[in-house]
Amino acid sequence: MTSFIIVAKDKDKRLAYARDYCTKLSIDPFDITLIERDIETKGAHSIGIEDVKNMQKKIFLKPFKSKTKAIVIEESHLLTNEAQNALLKVLEEPPMHTILLLTADTKEAFLPTIISRCKVIELEEEKVAISEKELAEYRDFINNLPKLSIGERLKKAETLAKDKEKGVEWISKLILVARENALNNVILGRSETTTPESHNGTDSGRASLARMTKYLRAFQSLHTTLKTTNVNPRFAIENTLLSLL
Repeated sequence: MTSFIIVAKDKDKRLAYARDYCTKLSIDPFDITLIERDIETKGAHSIGIEDVKNMQKKIFLKPFKSKTKAIVIEESHLLTNEAQNALLKVLEEPPMHTILLLTADTKEAFLPTIISRCKVIELEEEKVAISEKELAEYRDFINNLPKLSIGERLKKAETLAKDKEKGVEWISKLILVARENALNNVILGRSETTTPESHNGTDSGRASLARMTKYLRAFQSLHTTLKTTNVNPRFAIENTLLSLL
């Protein structure tokens, strides 16, 4: 068995790659098993050990219409540590005529033992274009965020949640701008000396970097939640904005 970890932020992109790869190997759709977390009946926010055990029942079966069969675990970054340890047994004693494709938004979600037994394929991400007008908007939002009242934060959450896809796109661009601001703060901090005259400026720069890092982590977590779960968008955005008070 050959195992792969396919990494991309875009869920559709990594799944399309997995399907294309199966097509190249002439694997009939009948011999492709897709493992997903059970949102509809369980509301699952992770892929647990029971899901892996159910997969193990199928993985040792011979392919029906093709020479090779494929097991595709979508959103495998949501595998719990217990589930990954159970999966490790399969990777250590692989069945014949089977490939395993783990699609994920980051390879950092996997245990080192899983990564060491898989070939990691990181798909190139499309660059997000941000206009000068949008850039100014995002910078203003970041700069004014500490001053926003609870009512203003709730109003912003309501606006973003009206169209989930547009809201996710807005957050993606906000993350890019926040990352740029954080990098600028790092560069500024390195360029400052530690003389008494510059001490206040250095402290200010460190505080700004700490705040920007906090924003970045919060919005990255929000982005992942909105992209990978069926959480109420307005609730998730409200919770993030209020946590940054």
